[in-house]
Amino acid sequence: MIPANRQRNYLQSAVYVVIFGVLAAVLLERLLTYAEAAEKAAMELTVSRLSSALYAQLAFLALRGEYDAIEALPGQSPFVVTRATSSTYLGEFDGAPPSAEGGSWYFDRARGELVYLPNLKRHFEAMDETTPLPALRFRVEVQKTSKYAYTGVVLRPIGAVNWDPRP
Repeated sequence: MIPANRQRNYLQSAVYVVIFGVLAAVLLERLLTYAEAAEKAAMELTVSRLSSALYAQLAFLALRGEYDAIEALPGQSPFVVTRATSSTYLGEFDGAPPSAEGGSWYFDRARGELVYLPNLKRHFEAMDETTPLPALRFRVEVQKTSKYAYTGVVLRPIGAVNWDPRP
């Protein structure tokens, strides 16, 4: 027969294991949310960096009077135009690349769009289901007021996407 204090020790150990398991599950869920928020911040930083570089490239081309090159900007990859480097940029493809992984960028020549494939998608929701992969798509748009009066260049998001990992 097991002494009464020994049974209490088993019960206490079981309670400790359950409490530890619950705390570990909450911690892991929070860490995943923070990791997804960090991935979104890195993606937004890349878009901001590319937008700034495109704006500088537009100013350079406008000063040199290379208007044909400015008009060709929307059909080219912002990574190539700005000579930006990223270890997650896969290159230019007609459609999706065959080995597309989460957390990577590529330029879809067929659609003229820069595409980001998120790695963590727990809080990612695409409002339109036009693509098989959940992705954020951007298109380069040159803004101007008249034939040779350029006001800027932007990377405009395409499609309705909600990605809100709030910690």
